[in-house]
Amino acid sequence: MRSNVPNRAIPTVLTMLAAGVFPGSPAYGLTPVSPNPISRLARVFDSQLVKVEDRVAWLDKQLSTFASFNERPLNSGLGFRASRSHPGGPDPSVTIDLGSALPLEKIFLIPAQREYAEDPGLFPKRFTIDLSNHEDFSNRTILFTTGTMPLPSPGTIPFPFPCKETARYVRLTVQEGNHRGAIDLFGLSEMVVISNGEPVSFGRQVSSVGASDVPSIWYPEALVDGRMPLGIWHNGGMPDPNPGDIVEIEDGTDQNTVWDMDLGTDQAIDRLVLFPYRLSKNLESTVLPESLSITLDGPDGEFTHEWTNPIPGSESTTPLMIPFSGHKARSIRITTLMPWELGNRRLNALSEIEVWVGNKNVASGLPVNRIHGGDSLAIASLTDGYTSDRFIIPVSSWLNQLTERCRIERELATLRPVHRRLSSRSELNATWGSAVVLGLTFLIPVFIVERRRLLSRDQLDQIRKRIASDLHDDIGSNLGSISLIARTARKDLVRMKGPDEIAEDLGEMETIARESSLAMRDIVWLLERRQDSIGDLVERMRETACRLLREIQFTVECESNKTTARLSLDAKRHLFLFYKEAIHNILKHSHANRVSIRLWDVDDKLALEISDNGVGLPDADRPPTVNKLRDRAKVLDGLLQIASSSETGTSIRLMVKRSHLTTHPVMS
Repeated sequence: MRSNVPNRAIPTVLTMLAAGVFPGSPAYGLTPVSPNPISRLARVFDSQLVKVEDRVAWLDKQLSTFASFNERPLNSGLGFRASRSHPGGPDPSVTIDLGSALPLEKIFLIPAQREYAEDPGLFPKRFTIDLSNHEDFSNRTILFTTGTMPLPSPGTIPFPFPCKETARYVRLTVQEGNHRGAIDLFGLSEMVVISNGEPVSFGRQVSSVGASDVPSIWYPEALVDGRMPLGIWHNGGMPDPNPGDIVEIEDGTDQNTVWDMDLGTDQAIDRLVLFPYRLSKNLESTVLPESLSITLDGPDGEFTHEWTNPIPGSESTTPLMIPFSGHKARSIRITTLMPWELGNRRLNALSEIEVWVGNKNVASGLPVNRIHGGDSLAIASLTDGYTSDRFIIPVSSWLNQLTERCRIERELATLRPVHRRLSSRSELNATWGSAVVLGLTFLIPVFIVERRRLLSRDQLDQIRKRIASDLHDDIGSNLGSISLIARTARKDLVRMKGPDEIAEDLGEMETIARESSLAMRDIVWLLERRQDSIGDLVERMRETACRLLREIQFTVECESNKTTARLSLDAKRHLFLFYKEAIHNILKHSHANRVSIRLWDVDDKLALEISDNGVGLPDADRPPTVNKLRDRAKVLDGLLQIASSSETGTSIRLMVKRSHLTTHPVMS
């Protein structure tokens, strides 16, 4: 037997538990800087206080870019429970068969939802996670074990276990659980296994020892059905102007709605994911039809799967994941058998449809034909990557963001008491110091000169704000109107079966208007003085990656310890445009499915590296796209390094001296 317990996994989990800070815990806002002159003076003379305040403010901004922790209790399919059958009996366990040996990256244990706020939950206290390529685990790898020290209850946060092994079987064995009418009882909502950035445990076969099943509530298959009490795997960003498709059933009319999608070629379908429709931004109510029939039409004929809400009338708070285990199909037809009822209203609605083949959503951007009451209409908003109110992100990114949110909130919980202590001490020192300093008459002319300088800077800031406001309000409104008119005209042409060439031109017009609107927002951000730090640049880079790399697994890491350093306007502009050019090159040429973005310090330089696992560049010295990157690097007086091959992809690294980032580069 081979045993391998990574040193990094145990401290990470124990530290998260010992900190006692979880997503969803109260966030105590940073006390605003007082208008009292003493408080302002304290900040001027206490650099440590300024650093702590800037760090807390930057961490708060980071939190705003991560997926929010929004606990949504489930009504059915709560997860899996097991217990020891009798004292001295075998340890309760659960095993997931992934179907084949896969390179594993991370395993998440999602705790089962709690019945009340003080409920400690059913998370196991002592357990072991084993990996193997043999069903009997005759040759196994121990990924994680708690040993003899019980873990405290984690609440409902997801627990990550990093992994660099290849395995087919994943087993969780519990040595000590909870005692609630059963011996060593434990429960989980979901066990998510990540390989190549995608969940490979969804819909897989599950076996167990000591299972405590309750029909439609607790059962082994609920451990791999994608349903978790953590909400929907989406992130912040701009709300979707087209929230999906909803049809209200009128009395005396057909209650069935059909959504039909042509994939173009026969595809081996792994799973279908249907996202519920949110009725209102002010309400939590979400809609999925009460009963659905999904038909796959492929080379072997039609295959039909029916789903019915286990608890009639209950809301669908999570996406509906239906596994198809590689069944081949060219087209998919979703038919509602029973609408969802809200009072006297009957509704058929979806916000997004995903069709997964391997690690790719092949439905992205495909038109969906909706048929109801004899009328047919092309719907584009069911495959645009958005739920009713936010854009969808990969499950692995969503779970990583939730755990990163936990880490940041833990750091904030440590920094905020330090800030309060430093603030009190600095104000006391400033009070005594100001009593002496204010007695010196030379402060009066200094005050006058400084006040004039601040007024001049405020006037410049007001001009920048007016320019940004005019761009956002006037040009942004016009572009939005053009996009809306083009979209409406294209839909009318499709409904009236007008010329395809005009519909394509209108679609292109809509795309150009939308891209111009996004570019205008970047210009507005570049003009914003309050967002001139390296930390602000990293935050904008993350938002841009979320928008442009929605279909690509990506990471954004900032290891620089000078995130509060200010950038000049030109340096900020050229760095950001260099980054956008590199991302666009990846989207257009690389065919990559993974991108890594990293910033760190190298002596007196700031380094930015953008890597992908694509097909590489045929000649790194020739393409105009590479020349544009070199021009940006030359303006910043930076060092540009490009490594490219068809086997490893492309890596672009830019290193710029910090002194060049705080001055104004001049075009040669």
